[in-house]
Amino acid sequence: MLPRLFPHPVYAEDQPSAYTILTIHCLHRGFTTGAIFGLVAPFARTAVATILRRPSLTTPLPWTVRLLSSAAIGSIAGTGFIGVGMVARMWGREKIEWQDRSWRILANKSQNREDDWSASGMIIGALTLGLAASRGAGFGLGVGRASLAGAAVGSVLGTVGHVLTSSNSVEEVEAKVIAGEGPLAAKEPSKESVRLSRSN
Repeated sequence: MLPRLFPHPVYAEDQPSAYTILTIHCLHRGFTTGAIFGLVAPFARTAVATILRRPSLTTPLPWTVRLLSSAAIGSIAGTGFIGVGMVARMWGREKIEWQDRSWRILANKSQNREDDWSASGMIIGALTLGLAASRGAGFGLGVGRASLAGAAVGSVLGTVGHVLTSSNSVEEVEAKVIAGEGPLAAKEPSKESVRLSRSN
């Protein structure tokens, strides 16, 4: 996704739009991570209620509504949490450090493939549930909430799809880099990038 939107120069210090690239990446990851926790939360809550024998801890809503609502809330919480974490971590950092991280994100083909699958799932999910809600078939959710829930669930399903269909293992990628093959080996980071990576 990101490599189609932003150029990827040979050296990290020449990377344009570094702030935008890193911010989009982090918020996207936060959205998906929050959605995962949101989908797990209803099951965890039910398990705790069963163990403690306290039915009041659960909600009488249908499971579909509980999962979708929890995924929507989780995606918002995850985006906010990761966003705050990114600001805290990168606050006061030099521009080259933003460029170095952004350059590495664009160079990571597996990560970019995962982003493509996740973003595609978000779009499909949002359109599907949003359209269903507009026609009165959104499980009792409004159009906005249904669209957000669809995007959250779609993002998770897209990530799972990437994992299940990925043909390049970590070992294969490392072998190509060591052998001097592949796109990662073709681009040499600058001395400044190497210094930063070692310092981190």
